[in-house]
Amino acid sequence: MTKGSQMLLRSRLVFSALISLFILSILALPARCDTAIVTSPHDTRQYAAFELPNRLKALVISDPETDKAAAALDVFVGFNGDPKERPGLAHFLEHMLFLGTEKYPEPDAFGAFIAKHAGTQNAYTGFAHTNYFFDVDDAHLREALDRFGQFFIAPLFAEKYVTRELSAVDAEFHTKKENDAWRVMETVKQVMNPGHPLSRFSIGNLATLSDENAGGGAIREQLIAFFQRYYSANLMTLVVLGRDPIPTLTQWVREVFSAIPDSRATPPRITEPLFMENALPTRVTLKPIREQRQLKLLFPVPALRAHYRTKPLLYIAHLLGHEGKGSLLSLLKERGWAEAINAGGAHDHPDSATLDITITLTRKGAQEVDTIIALVFQTIGLIKTQGVREWLFDELARLADIDFLFQEKWQPIDYVTYLADVLHKYPVSEVLRGPVTLTRYDETLIQRYLSALTPENVSIALLDPQAADGESDTWATVPQFEIPYKRTRIEPELRKAWQKALIATDATSIAIPTPNPFIPEDLALKSVPNPRRIVGGHFGYRAKHKPARIVHWPGLTVWFQQDTTYGVPRADFHFSVRSKVANDTPTHSVMTALLVALAEDRLTEFSYPASLAGLDYELYPHIRGLSVRISGYHDKQERLLTRIVNTLRRSTFNAERFRIIKERLARRLRNASKEAPYRQALRELRTILQQPHWSPSARLEALKTVTLSDLQAFVPEFFRHASLVALSHGNLRQEDAREMIAPLQTRLLQDTLPTKTPHGKITRLTENIPYRREIAVHQHDSVAVLYFQGQHRGFPELARMELLEQILKTPFFHQLRTDRKLGYLAHASEYSLIRVPGLLFLVQSPNTPPATLADHMEEFLANGTRILANMSQAEFARHQSALITRTLTREENLETRSDRYWTEIDHEITTFDSREQKADAIRAITLSDIGHFYETRLQGKDRRSLIILGAGNHHKTEPGKTPDTDTDTNAIRIQDPAEFKREQAVFPALE
Repeated sequence: MTKGSQMLLRSRLVFSALISLFILSILALPARCDTAIVTSPHDTRQYAAFELPNRLKALVISDPETDKAAAALDVFVGFNGDPKERPGLAHFLEHMLFLGTEKYPEPDAFGAFIAKHAGTQNAYTGFAHTNYFFDVDDAHLREALDRFGQFFIAPLFAEKYVTRELSAVDAEFHTKKENDAWRVMETVKQVMNPGHPLSRFSIGNLATLSDENAGGGAIREQLIAFFQRYYSANLMTLVVLGRDPIPTLTQWVREVFSAIPDSRATPPRITEPLFMENALPTRVTLKPIREQRQLKLLFPVPALRAHYRTKPLLYIAHLLGHEGKGSLLSLLKERGWAEAINAGGAHDHPDSATLDITITLTRKGAQEVDTIIALVFQTIGLIKTQGVREWLFDELARLADIDFLFQEKWQPIDYVTYLADVLHKYPVSEVLRGPVTLTRYDETLIQRYLSALTPENVSIALLDPQAADGESDTWATVPQFEIPYKRTRIEPELRKAWQKALIATDATSIAIPTPNPFIPEDLALKSVPNPRRIVGGHFGYRAKHKPARIVHWPGLTVWFQQDTTYGVPRADFHFSVRSKVANDTPTHSVMTALLVALAEDRLTEFSYPASLAGLDYELYPHIRGLSVRISGYHDKQERLLTRIVNTLRRSTFNAERFRIIKERLARRLRNASKEAPYRQALRELRTILQQPHWSPSARLEALKTVTLSDLQAFVPEFFRHASLVALSHGNLRQEDAREMIAPLQTRLLQDTLPTKTPHGKITRLTENIPYRREIAVHQHDSVAVLYFQGQHRGFPELARMELLEQILKTPFFHQLRTDRKLGYLAHASEYSLIRVPGLLFLVQSPNTPPATLADHMEEFLANGTRILANMSQAEFARHQSALITRTLTREENLETRSDRYWTEIDHEITTFDSREQKADAIRAITLSDIGHFYETRLQGKDRRSLIILGAGNHHKTEPGKTPDTDTDTNAIRIQDPAEFKREQAVFPALE
């Protein structure tokens, strides 16, 4: 027996043992469930599924360890139910349910209640689903359910809020109108069958939803009619997660949700095919807002729901979207034509489905689209003849089984949202396992889906900045989005060429993947080295209190904590290379970014099989250098780490890959001016306050002169002036951690002069001087961001800023978005920069100039004194308690805990008790304290403020106003951020 065979046998034995444990767990399921739900043996929560008398399907989940409770209700209707004359009606209805019910009539009453009890709430409208969800401090779940249930029992649809919320829907439309992903999707709809609801405009806006819409009728009455027709209990699924036992949660669900009427509704019936006969193949071409090139192939395929045990599209997409050696992507990258590929099922409805293949093109690749499509069909042909193999399916199935067995907890709000949707799609018994695992190999079925992937059955979309406008009569315009596009039929000769590629037998440049070498074999939890120094858990232990520093040498610090309390054989390994030359100039900043991007490019083929096997890595640049994070099953982590380290230290690069990746970075920097207005404003805020922080234009100018030889000389210089810090956390012993750091010592620290790289600096704003910065925003919307800076670092200051966020965020949202109809985005939050606390207010608007937005913000802040003055001690205590709950909420999984440790290390909080320190600071605040803080820091002489004003294309000039009279005449206008930073004082360096 070969060594490989021995490893395979050992792996199978371990896996067989896990499966046995899995089967035993199923047999031990509690009998109180109406339907026994298959769960993982590592899932300690209890589940019960049942149907209410009104035919609403419910799933309750008892988790005694959770701090947050959550619930989601999914209605089996989306924009597929919109009347033809009212596109966006389902989405508008989703907005309206949050604006008052008969029992709780105040608009945003639900949002205010949730916010006061450490929660969040939201909803989304999809093609065939509308999903409403929230989380809340577990102690307030029962009342939250009562308020939530009223959405579906007796919503008000108050006339005055119909008009106001329509402005919010229209504002949301404008944010998406300049989003390229939405633009491609809306353009692809133009070639679909207009009788199929997927072809419809789904967001809605003033033009489609106002009463003035010709033929539309009264919108309020139509909202009510839609609600009465489709919001029936028999089309609803509900998931509730809380700390209480199953009987209690079940009782609450019955008490609240049994009152939802059952009108015996049926979901919208679709009788039309997705594409009309002879409509395919076809191609649409459009120009993007941002500079990017993308090729999308969409294939309509038969419905999928009945085949969840085989998942034929997942199998096919796995091979088409593979990024390992011999893959389609590797060939396209070798030719310099593509940067990325993604394949997967997009539209999944009981009656139809699609497979989408999206390829991110280079400039050169955009000139080779027809050849690239031929290579796609060549790959499909290869899969048909060589790729449908049981061993490949078994490999995917095995990885899926391992992931299901060791599935960690999600955030409760994400979990219930996902499950409420899934309850419509899978048998109740399979609601947890069904979406994840593959249990039935069916070669005939996979081949049937492959047979739909032909040149005669494809819709092609090309996103290309260089797309020629051509003759005016060959271009059309997408309604509402106003996107010019060209639709063309595929010529017979080209179809023949693609068909020839599909049946080609000489596809020697593309290969089916070989067996994955990263499939984990050692899935055991590490033994306890010192049982006296542990904290217990359901499955394992972690070293008491905090990570320990196990290495503290010149140039290298390593922190370690063995932690198996989550019961999974996973670990996280972080390391940061801190170099004083990483970001000291714009040129060095872009060279650090190029080093990271080229290393990622080199690692793709090697690391992709690891990611499929549950072992991921992340490599990213930052203000002090670069960082790597490896996370997943601990087995084979050292192998991946060694390759990453060796790749980083290589200072020779392929000239063609350097050219492509340099152009990609240049494109990203050019696109910065086309990002959403609020993103541009926040980046400008950081550029003004953070040192060093180079603007995109400064980095782009520096990048122009960087050559391959410059970069190759920079790499050894980068590491010569470096120091390293690392964290090993999870299912690893200390000796494992020391083995992991060996390549760091031998490769990354080779020939280094250990150098301390300080944190960045933060510009200190002067008290009682309002600073102002105006920026050009090349988007429709305008934006205003008002920032208040704290006086010093520390948890007392941070606690006060976060408590103000807790108190003000809901009334700010309600006043500026709901009442004043200023825009879709209205947000208040604490905003720290290198541990300097701050408070930030943001509004993005399609209808209001930035200076007027600033006036509205100041008006709100002037009224903030009244909010605090009228606040009772009990209400203040609720806000205080909510913030403490949010601060101390248990970390649901290993990754979340690792992230917190890593942030604390970066922030020099090596006591690893940042949450406890902040909670203590919050407890110490009194109502009079926060009132005084507000009066002095936001309204008084100690105010340190900076406002960023960005005028969108719609508001480039403001009639009747001049810049000097738009805001406070005492404001200091920042003309040059670099000069401003040179003149201002800075906060003491973070030590």
